[in-house]
Amino acid sequence: MSADKEFVHLHVHTDYSLLDGCSRIDRLCSRAAELGMKALSITDHGVLFGLASFFKQAQKHGIKPLLGCEIYLVYEDKLAEVNELRAKQKSHHMGLLARNFTGYQNLTKLVSAGHVHGFYRNPRVDMTQLAEHSEGLIGFSGCLAAVIPQKIMEGDLAGAREACSRFIDIFTKEFFFIELMDHGISEQQQCNVELLKIAKEFDLKVVCTNDVHYVGKDDWRPHDSLLCIQTGARLHDEKRLRYDSHQFYLKSREEMELAFSEVKEGIINTSAVAEMCEVELPFGQDHYPVFEKPVELSYNKDKVNFERVLDIYVESKNKVLVREGQEPITLSNEERSKFASNGLYLFELCKEGLEERYGANYDSVRARAAAVEGEIEDEELKRSVRLCDQLDYELAIIIGTGFTDYFLIVWDFIKWARDRGIPVGPGRGSGAGCVVAYVLKITDIDPFRFGLLFERMLNLERVSPPDFDVDFCMRRRDEVVNYVRDKYGEDRVANIITFGTFGAKMIVRDLARVNDIPFGEADKIAKMIPDELNISLDDAVTKSAELQDEVKRNEVARKIIDQGKVIEGMVRNTGKHACGVIIADQPITNLIPVTMQEGDLTTQYPKGPSEDLGLLKMDFLGLKNLTVVSDCQESIRNIRGEKDFDIEKVSLDDELTFKLLGEARTIGVFQLESGGMQGLCRQLEVSSIDEIVALIALYRPGPMQFIPQYIKGKKDRSTIEVPHPLVKELVEETYGVLVYQEQVMQAAQIIAGYTLGGADILRRAMGKKIKSVMDQQKDVFVKGAKETNNIDRKKAEAIFGILEKFAQYGFNKSHSAAYAMISYRTAYLKANYPVEYMAALLSSELGNADKVSHFVEEADSMGIVVLGPDVNESRESFTPVLDGEAGGRIRFGLAAVKGVGDAAARLILEERDERGAFEGFRDFIERVDTKACNRRVLECLIKTGAFDYAGVDRQHMLDSLDGMLNEVADLEKDKASGQANMFDMLADDSSSDDKASSDQSGFNTSGSLMENLTKLEYERELLGFYISGHPVNQFAGLDQYVNSFGPDEDLKQWDREGFRLVGVINNVVKRLTKKDNRPWCYFSLSTLKSTHQVNVFPDAYEANLGQFEDGALVCVTGEIRYDSERSEVRLNASHLGAADKAIQAFLNSVTFYVDPAEPDFSDFISTLSDFLQNHEGPTEVKLGVMVEPGKALIAELAQSLHARLSPEGFKKLKAHPAVRRVTGEGKNAPTPERPRWERASA
Repeated sequence: MSADKEFVHLHVHTDYSLLDGCSRIDRLCSRAAELGMKALSITDHGVLFGLASFFKQAQKHGIKPLLGCEIYLVYEDKLAEVNELRAKQKSHHMGLLARNFTGYQNLTKLVSAGHVHGFYRNPRVDMTQLAEHSEGLIGFSGCLAAVIPQKIMEGDLAGAREACSRFIDIFTKEFFFIELMDHGISEQQQCNVELLKIAKEFDLKVVCTNDVHYVGKDDWRPHDSLLCIQTGARLHDEKRLRYDSHQFYLKSREEMELAFSEVKEGIINTSAVAEMCEVELPFGQDHYPVFEKPVELSYNKDKVNFERVLDIYVESKNKVLVREGQEPITLSNEERSKFASNGLYLFELCKEGLEERYGANYDSVRARAAAVEGEIEDEELKRSVRLCDQLDYELAIIIGTGFTDYFLIVWDFIKWARDRGIPVGPGRGSGAGCVVAYVLKITDIDPFRFGLLFERMLNLERVSPPDFDVDFCMRRRDEVVNYVRDKYGEDRVANIITFGTFGAKMIVRDLARVNDIPFGEADKIAKMIPDELNISLDDAVTKSAELQDEVKRNEVARKIIDQGKVIEGMVRNTGKHACGVIIADQPITNLIPVTMQEGDLTTQYPKGPSEDLGLLKMDFLGLKNLTVVSDCQESIRNIRGEKDFDIEKVSLDDELTFKLLGEARTIGVFQLESGGMQGLCRQLEVSSIDEIVALIALYRPGPMQFIPQYIKGKKDRSTIEVPHPLVKELVEETYGVLVYQEQVMQAAQIIAGYTLGGADILRRAMGKKIKSVMDQQKDVFVKGAKETNNIDRKKAEAIFGILEKFAQYGFNKSHSAAYAMISYRTAYLKANYPVEYMAALLSSELGNADKVSHFVEEADSMGIVVLGPDVNESRESFTPVLDGEAGGRIRFGLAAVKGVGDAAARLILEERDERGAFEGFRDFIERVDTKACNRRVLECLIKTGAFDYAGVDRQHMLDSLDGMLNEVADLEKDKASGQANMFDMLADDSSSDDKASSDQSGFNTSGSLMENLTKLEYERELLGFYISGHPVNQFAGLDQYVNSFGPDEDLKQWDREGFRLVGVINNVVKRLTKKDNRPWCYFSLSTLKSTHQVNVFPDAYEANLGQFEDGALVCVTGEIRYDSERSEVRLNASHLGAADKAIQAFLNSVTFYVDPAEPDFSDFISTLSDFLQNHEGPTEVKLGVMVEPGKALIAELAQSLHARLSPEGFKKLKAHPAVRRVTGEGKNAPTPERPRWERASA
């Protein structure tokens, strides 16, 4: 096709024009290629979000990418700085395209300025900014919303010409074009007449464009729906945003020629514009910042050993090059000097760290080794030489591949954090296998101790940037990020943007809403879509027969699905990456555009393109468990008084820790607290940190299948299968299961002579199942096995098959070891410092009532009492209160009370710390600012018992609250006006005792006391659980006899058995089934000692309607189900009934054990006899006579001795002095009937 016949779209919106552009980039480029277009532009509204992705996608389709933006331009010299004035400044559209890289840079700076400094409803720039950043840009007169067309439509033709003149001054005639559009809209046609006159008058070229907002001609419908999603409108709304025609699609050249038959040059000129644009994005270049070492440090004293490090790099590199048939390299003096710039500094830091971590002085070790003739026999020296050799090798690869500054940057901000007491995690990912990282204290995992591999992170045969994801304490993570901003420059550090996209279910619900379909029907259609991650609507219709039927019979559903297929996957909103931060060696806007997210400078490109353009990406993660460990450590040091305690120095062989793990008491232990993990800890009887490493690696979909083999191998070593004697030690480490990717690499090295770098390539190929690479690697492996160990082809292929099987599921051991270290440390603290640990754990969940309740329950099971809040004892968060040998208690934190919050809690603590404890309630409200600590806060504190120490009933306090607040307010007014009443004057000599006494007066005590159940309900509502008792306490313990199991029983053995349980319903969650839209629910059932989730499926739900109320005391009957795959127990209810009636119905018998030697023995017999005569009922009453300590005979009583045991009567009998203990027995819960097919297979 000749150039004069080509047409290029110069005005194109993708889905990155959020909720307006309805064109996915892949589909857009594909369609442009179909139409034979040689180039295509991207000009989204005010953003460059999709530029890098568009660039790659266009090139993939053989299309020249034209990079641009339709900016929001305020046609004034300067943007206003206050919103009142900004509102008066109208913004206009203007299209820009980058001609070259300078133009690209100016485009990023211009758009970034709009986001960072000029945002008011839209990212706006002014004429001055446009002029400053115009070099390398092409400007267009724009659409109807642009400056010149707006002037024309307003009848201001002179103004239109003036604007044109100003734009020519900015861009020059060569690079400013008059833009003509025709979508069948009359205003455009009227404008075009005047625009052509202006073009002629100023001797400007014209281009014909289509304002592309969607790809296909019929996509106007989903685009129209997208506009409704954007504005919250319905399709049938009369007054809503809509486009005036259906022609905003990617038209063909023929369609454009037809529309602009009178202006053919406007078609030809589009191709000329495309030829002007030659922009190459600098993918593959590095823009890592250069680390500036302290000026006062100059490490030049060990150049000899450093030169040897560089020689190791050359030798290692040449081995790879020669093997690949390439020419070997040498390093010039200039290159060596460049490597030495920061390389020597890194080398010396590592030598210092080596001595600190391993006690090995590098210089001394090298000197001692050089003095030995022959082989070194001293084991300590041999070990130290091995350490120094590994350090040299790693430094050679790190420095030679150009990552010196990367390591120094990471070392620097981690050191800064450690120096300021900010908790840092032991490491994540493959970086934990690096000795350099360990000696620099970037990581805290000894690679030698755990058998980790440096090549898993970095090797010469697969050079990719190392990736240190660093965990910091949740509370102080931002301090580290701010340090990095300050050090490298705020314009060089940015967060990373994320994009939320339309998923299949989301778009179905959104489209249903704009089509005014009732929620229930929309939800029903959405729930027909299978629960698969990233499932497409095409796949959903294929996989769900129900959805297929719905689409066939329901026209509205068909319409929604068809439109949804166009929109799904498009960008819906933006966000900020939780931990990703970009660091550059220059202002970021030289390379990529930025925006603002949640007040932080943020890239406009997501993680992938940002890294591809050479920017350093670091993950600064906030890990709650580090905060817990840090808080616990502070309590150990400050409250327990163990000032030198350091969690990083505890033994990895602690007996109490492994006892806790073996007994599966792992609630609150990092990575090990799920039901499945608890089950595995119990089955395995964890006895080493290496087993924790393995469990974390195995407990994932896929490798879970090997867990039984792993456990069996530990318990019976004879069951371990070794594929070849050479790898016996390697395989036995994990009881016959190749758990780790590193094991696959080491096996390839041992069996087939692979380098570890080559073995990493093999490992990746196996994991990703790349057949072509696998076939090639199989030949290499078989050949290597023969040459290295004389292993025949058949055996080598069998070993390769075993490695291939495990490699598909193998886990990164470095990552697992780092996680296991946190797991071990949290388990250690829970086992050795339970009160401090549980207090820290509870504090970490402030604001999460469910989690707090869960951990309070766990503390209770550990014998740790959690006390309610108290304004004189509580701190802001949960506080350990140590009781010497007795252990300790935990005091509830003031900020953890719902409705109180951090500010009020701090205010109370500041007053208490400054002036001492509060003598009573009146003293409290006189001393604390009741504007900040307002009525709502006071009410919450009263209801939760924070003033119980004052000795006044909670209800009386509530009844008196308003009166007392008014009195205090009046008193403050009097003081402020200089007035004082007679009682104030007489009060000067009153004693503190009188004050305390007066604090008890003034309460309205005429009303009734707060009922116990009301008190408990307030506690549950505001604290998340019960503090001063439990609703089931009203049954005096009878409920425990009816319950089928206690809090510590292992329910796995009761799979498919019936159960009965008395408790309180909390947190009811109602759902609809996916298949047939039937209601069901689940809730928490709180018994006296534990909480269980109970499922009520549709049949049971319908049979028990009205029973699912929060706070209801019920007896649940149902079935226990054990999911062996997830190692989880589920309770499925079949019947719910009132607790009090159920206890009477299902309490089978009660036995009172009495001591006949007790003086009151005969009195008890008489009391029991009277009770039985007056309370006939269904429960059998037995008498156990103690004949010796721990032994009793059950007296044979008449069968008529049955009674109706009320809680009050039972409580009275149980409390009798002659009674030593009481036992009870409930009726067995009915065994659920099993389905016919299950009975047949049993």
